[in-house]
Amino acid sequence: MTPIEITFPSNNIKLSGHLYVPNTYKKGDKLPAIVVLHPGGGVKEQTADLYAKELAGQGFITLAFDRRTQGASEGTPRHVEDPYCSVEDAKSAVTYLTLHEKVDTNRIGFLGICAGGGYAIAAASTDVRVKAIGAVSMVCVGALFTAIPKEALDGLIVQSGEARTEYAKTGEVKYLPYLPSIVQLTDDSPVLMKEGADYYLTPRGSHPRSVNKFALWSYDIITSYDSFARIDRISPRPLLLIAGTDADTIEHSRQAFSRASEPKELYTIEGATHIDLYDRKADKAAPKLTEFFKKHL
Repeated sequence: MTPIEITFPSNNIKLSGHLYVPNTYKKGDKLPAIVVLHPGGGVKEQTADLYAKELAGQGFITLAFDRRTQGASEGTPRHVEDPYCSVEDAKSAVTYLTLHEKVDTNRIGFLGICAGGGYAIAAASTDVRVKAIGAVSMVCVGALFTAIPKEALDGLIVQSGEARTEYAKTGEVKYLPYLPSIVQLTDDSPVLMKEGADYYLTPRGSHPRSVNKFALWSYDIITSYDSFARIDRISPRPLLLIAGTDADTIEHSRQAFSRASEPKELYTIEGATHIDLYDRKADKAAPKLTEFFKKHL
């Protein structure tokens, strides 16, 4: 299925998206639609597109897009991981769909992968236009980034301020890598790092616009962010969390599930890791997502 290349505004920043319309669409139809949010450091052409195509094949209009400063979307400086802007971009994608002639505006959902799952939860908690929320291998980047030792985190916060000043003086942005290079990995490296490198830094999942870096000062934004701060407000709309039993990030889904109100479901896929659900075992998650969105949209 070939996507339609589209753009839409988010606070006057032009975002780049892929819109998928089911081949079965008939003129005059009003179909349910799903916004698909990509992982941190990713772009729409990777796992977001994979899920968007699959769900479009099941009768949904889907929209995968690049968040601001990332991929083909506008925004400078480039590659800032700003959760608050990411939530705003997700809401702007909903607005785009509400104006689309083929979309039933009362049947719009979110699907987020990894950090995109956390952003989907945060956006939906205060955007009631979204009627059903799904998340795969979901993480809250606030919890993920602040899990490092306090002394190291404190040092990064100091460096964040210094990096902002340097940018103001010179226009130069200091970046950090999301993932170490494959040659830097060892047997003792965290599983998520090893699997992430195997996906993002090899032909398996790499893309020229997924550049494996983020602005250092993202740290001083992310440390104040909690995807689950208002998760109880999603109720009575349904929430589906999908995680692999072998994912080292499954605790994020468990925490979200414990803090959310009904209706909610935590669906686990036996033997799957975090990155497995990006591609290799996405076919294990897709039927559950299809069932969920067909029931609630």
